[in-house]
Amino acid sequence: AYINLPGQPFDFQCPAGQVISRVSSVYDVLLEDRQWEFGCRTENVTQTCSTSGYANDFGLPLSYSCPGKKVLTGIRSYHDNQIEDRRFTFRCCDVMSKATTGCHVSEQVNQFNGPMLLEVSAGQAIKGAISQHDVAFEDRVWKFKLCK
Repeated sequence: AYINLPGQPFDFQCPAGQVISRVSSVYDVLLEDRQWEFGCRTENVTQTCSTSGYANDFGLPLSYSCPGKKVLTGIRSYHDNQIEDRRFTFRCCDVMSKATTGCHVSEQVNQFNGPMLLEVSAGQAIKGAISQHDVAFEDRVWKFKLCK
């Protein structure tokens, strides 16, 4: 189920010991915003966590990586109806007993105004996100940094 209505803020956090393993989103053309859905799975993550400040300004690129050996466990966002864009903060928690290695950037997971789906393979976790806004589409395209 989507956790927000178009134009509304959201604050998603996986339960303790879990990481975000699925990111899904649909675009509402009328309201010029996305609805978001996230899934989690159990991984060896600790409760040593941090939350970023805003990783982007409205209309500008976003490029964020969790610090150290942390991986993504939560996302918070709010929307501006005049600019028709969102700002994002990210919550990251330490992975137990190993560094995040073998990282790569995913293919783009959506087209402007199109549906989005990222399903993270077993043994991988989301380390970060990269996004570009386009004022003509009033939307963002996304890629994610994945690590083993």
